[in-house]
Amino acid sequence: MDREKDLVESLSAQIVEWEAQMDRLKFEADRAPDERKSTYLQELEKLQQKRKEAQAKLQHLGTGESDVGKDLKEGAEDLADDVKSDLRRAILKVK
Repeated sequence: MDREKDLVESLSAQIVEWEAQMDRLKFEADRAPDERKSTYLQELEKLQQKRKEAQAKLQHLGTGESDVGKDLKEGAEDLADDVKSDLRRAILKVK
């Protein structure tokens, strides 16, 4: 049970951090020249979709119905790694 609680807390914190970073990216994208704005907004849309996937995993974990088995834990960790990588890439594009 502690593993599940730790995973839920960790993923919750990451989602909050990602949302803040995506808000900053949205602000930068809105200020970007028109020729780059659509690219930034497409990247942001991809990130938002991955955040929704992470939120869905978090909700599943939080129901207590899950057995935080190896597959679920790895799936959540893989998704977190994907979002982190995509955020870094999007931030570099905006800069």
